[in-house]
Amino acid sequence: MSSDDVSAKALCRDARRQAILETAREVFLKEGFAAASMSAIATRVGGSKGTLYNYFDSKETLFIAVIQDYCDRNQAEVFDFDLLSSDFPTGLRMLAERYVRLMLSDRVIALNRLVIAEAVRFPEIGRTLYEAGIRRGLKRLGGYIQTAMDQGDLATADAALAAEQLIELCVGGGYRLRLQNVAPEPSTAEVQAKVDTALLTFMQVYGPARPAEIAA
Repeated sequence: MSSDDVSAKALCRDARRQAILETAREVFLKEGFAAASMSAIATRVGGSKGTLYNYFDSKETLFIAVIQDYCDRNQAEVFDFDLLSSDFPTGLRMLAERYVRLMLSDRVIALNRLVIAEAVRFPEIGRTLYEAGIRRGLKRLGGYIQTAMDQGDLATADAALAAEQLIELCVGGGYRLRLQNVAPEPSTAEVQAKVDTALLTFMQVYGPARPAEIAA
């Protein structure tokens, strides 16, 4: 078999795997983890259950892969732009708006509800969402904030803590309302208003004019 044949086969397998993940996500969200079956997923993908098990050895493994894939896509949606190409206030606002829009969206809230419902019985699900989602995002945001501190755009402080506080300022109350189905998905204007308030509060604490207070 030539190298081209091997590459084509690998691409075909990758495409098949991605199709399984997308279909499985739809089934899990619609049916719930417990009610969803490998047979139903295989039928919707268009193949046998045996073929499905060639890619994932259990429903739990498949669900974890769905979460990982979803988090990868979400990370790209928030972070895949050149933050350092713009001035710090502009870059931070763009990042914050992307994050709020994503985290309060119907699709993210739906998956988070599903994970929360299953995390007690299946802790690995909750751990995967945390590690591939929030923790990974906090690390990237913390790196950006640390760069801003090094350049004097923010006062020197604990960048990891600053990142955690910023995301809580951005979505804290709104996320709880969305998770409990009290409020609808926010409009663009509402997202911008949330970010305005969050950044104003954040800069009052971490702005470059307040190093003494932070150091204390």
